[in-house]
Amino acid sequence: MGVAIDLTNTERRISTAEFALRMNISEKELYARINGGRIKPPMKDGRKNYWLNSYVLECIVNPDDDNIASLNA
Repeated sequence: MGVAIDLTNTERRISTAEFALRMNISEKELYARINGGRIKPPMKDGRKNYWLNSYVLECIVNPDDDNIASLNA
């Protein structure tokens, strides 16, 4: 018996690996999109890179939006 978790209503930190997995791309492609300006650079907590869940969800909903890098998430 599985438990469903609603990821749309939880603000949490998303790692590079999870962001790439949820976008269905490799981490290399994720960094290529960051370098190309399509996705904003990650926030840092020491050595850890992360994005907020709300920003990741926006990227998933609008993957080809030119304004993704300018969102305030």
